[in-house]
Amino acid sequence: MKEFSVTEAYLSAVTIMDIQFGIQRERTRDPGFAEDLHRWMEEIVLAEFAGRILPFDTATASRTGLLPTADKRPFADAMIAATALQHGLKLVTRNVAHFIPFGVECIDPWRFAGSRG
Repeated sequence: MKEFSVTEAYLSAVTIMDIQFGIQRERTRDPGFAEDLHRWMEEIVLAEFAGRILPFDTATASRTGLLPTADKRPFADAMIAATALQHGLKLVTRNVAHFIPFGVECIDPWRFAGSRG
């Protein structure tokens, strides 16, 4: 696998939404952890991807609506897949099985972790 810098990667605005939902869910379970996640999101994720967050626009919404939904995947997964397809990008995820049915090319970065030698 070709190595790449995070500066070559993009993030879907839908991914931001998905992470924020997770942080909010943690606020009732573990407020300290939720605060750590919030700080990580603000100080690392949003800062690192500034200028490289892809919006969920009308064209991407239309593309999402055309994706197969028989397997009842979460809407967020379809929206993220459509964003990658709309921009001609590969999707980097550990949850490859969630995205393959949408026809998006996926890369599992954990599969290659530690494979350099």
